Amino acid sequence: MSRGTVVLTAGAVLWCAFVIATTFLPGGPAWAPLAVYLPGFLVLPVVLHTLLRARSAALFCLAHVPKPVLVPAVVAAVGGWLCSFGLVTGKPGTESLSAVAGLVIVLHVAFGLIAVGMVRTGR
Repeated sequence: MSRGTVVLTAGAVLWCAFVIATTFLPGGPAWAPLAVYLPGFLVLPVVLHTLLRARSAALFCLAHVPKPVLVPAVVAAVGGWLCSFGLVTGKPGTESLSAVAGLVIVLHVAFGLIAVGMVRTGR
């Protein structure tokens, strides 16, 4: 299941990044407010599964994440963090959408990195 968690988190991060990118388009996303909630609901199973499997070894798992995976993930998490605090927003009226998508990105990246470490350590 850890490999599935990694795939799920990567897909959710890419989807939320796409949703944030659509807030900068001139036409605007009419469907995006609904589209961000699917990855938002996927946060809970990812968090629960990762925390139940990793428990106290979460930092141990993070230590086993390879640098080629860690660096882009940290960049994505910082970008999501900037969106969640409203420092990066699209057109006026899409601030809350960017904030929710940014928070979903941050949570999926954090627990996705723990899941990557779990896959590498065999937990």
